[in-house]
Amino acid sequence: MENKFSQIGVCDPIVKAIEKMGFETPTDVQAESIPKILDRKDLIVMSKTGSGKTGAFGIPILQAIEPDGKGPKALILAPTRELAVQVDHDLQQMSKHLAIKTTAVYGQHNINTEIKAMKDGASIVTGTPGRVFDHMNRRTLDTRNIEYIVLDEADRMLDMGFIDQVIAIIKKCPRNRVTLLYSATMPPEIQRICKSYMKDPITIELETETKTVDSIKQVYYRVERNEKRMQLDRLLKFHQPESCMIFCNMRVEVDRVCNFLHKQGYHVEALHGANKQASRMKTINKFKKNQIQIMVATDVAARGIHIEDLSVVINYDVPEDKNSYVHRIGRTGRAGKDGLAFSTVTSDDIMTLYEIEEHVGCLIEEVDLPTDEEVAEAVAATEIKWSTMEPPKPRKEEKRDHTHKKYGDRKHGDKKRHDNKNRQSDQTRSNKPHVQKASNEAKNQKVTNISKPSHDKHRKPTDHKKHVKPHHDKSVAAVNKPQHTKPAKPKHQPKAPARKTKMVMTKMGPIEMIVSEKEKKGLLGKVKSLFGK
Repeated sequence: MENKFSQIGVCDPIVKAIEKMGFETPTDVQAESIPKILDRKDLIVMSKTGSGKTGAFGIPILQAIEPDGKGPKALILAPTRELAVQVDHDLQQMSKHLAIKTTAVYGQHNINTEIKAMKDGASIVTGTPGRVFDHMNRRTLDTRNIEYIVLDEADRMLDMGFIDQVIAIIKKCPRNRVTLLYSATMPPEIQRICKSYMKDPITIELETETKTVDSIKQVYYRVERNEKRMQLDRLLKFHQPESCMIFCNMRVEVDRVCNFLHKQGYHVEALHGANKQASRMKTINKFKKNQIQIMVATDVAARGIHIEDLSVVINYDVPEDKNSYVHRIGRTGRAGKDGLAFSTVTSDDIMTLYEIEEHVGCLIEEVDLPTDEEVAEAVAATEIKWSTMEPPKPRKEEKRDHTHKKYGDRKHGDKKRHDNKNRQSDQTRSNKPHVQKASNEAKNQKVTNISKPSHDKHRKPTDHKKHVKPHHDKSVAAVNKPQHTKPAKPKHQPKAPARKTKMVMTKMGPIEMIVSEKEKKGLLGKVKSLFGK
């Protein structure tokens, strides 16, 4: 039986590779795009997320270019690091039986490794606009032989503020190139790029009534804001997903939800922009390998992550951007498989949800929250592997950001110094000399003896202070010797001569004069002679 990719002109080495990847029939966007790209036509492709766009431009580019060691032949721009890595990984699998090298360039990656890969003859470079533009400025990316340039998820690059860098990159590429633009939506800025930098582009817009994949069931649950996490736990127990992505609008909320679910016994990891790149890639790989059940993420992961058989996508927060909803739920229901996407909606989110319904062109059904009995039945009847696994180990707290380590935390530093000072004062009090203790005991004893009536009238009162022998332990005295001794004050200090004051009326008003007896006559006379009475 002939493979259907062969029928649209795909060569045998690539057909063999994609068969191993599990693809035998091209998707609609692939069937429309591949023949036209092989004919070197500029394309504008408007298609749903998860429709196989990477194969639509990757397969014909791999077939068309000839590696000759004269620099990259194709440049693919992606909005996020994750998408760049994903595209490069797919290209490597497709080119398994070809002598073509590919590489990915993106931020927080070793730039020397990227430079070496391009010098070693990478024919296809996939990267984020910022890092690609950086390589161009460094002159480590040779664009003179670029034959194909691809703008993948163009509308997302516009949203993230990369559009100026994208235009600058396009201008540095040869004019006799093939430009391919893939986007789920077509804002006016993207349309201007198409008119200015593309040659008679062919537009491929797959006719669909909705902007989301039809195989995805979309529902929402009405919840109270202070019960969102509790209801999320109940919904997860009710649906029992094998794999699930939960989207939040903010990083802080991602960490809160992740920590809550971890305490509930779920195998869960967080993914957002504050994580280091190595940590993010590790989390994505664990999720792809089905080593964790749930990944809580921001919109940074809404595109470019292809997860096989992702069963459920949850909008814990309703997205503020309507297009983000399309991209979020597009992670499930891929390749014609069924998927479920549900949102937890509060009273503050309901109007935003109605706007999303108008944008996607379909009605999102409201569903009642499951009862406790239904949740208990679902938990008892589950057969997923996570139900038989041991609960995860206690979550380790992430290391504190030591960006200001040089200067320290002033508040905590002051507290630490204060605690050390109190500790030293406590030690000083505990190490007071025994002589002082003895004298205190003597004083107490003296007070006690004086307070008691004496029966011997002729007996003189005893001065216990005279009979207390001083402690002559040199070792103790040495330890308890005060560090700073103040000079003893003389017993009889001469008193300062008495000074007298007198109010003197002058032209400037009353003046209080402070004079001694000796100075009184002469000084008062001078004042009178100067200012008058």
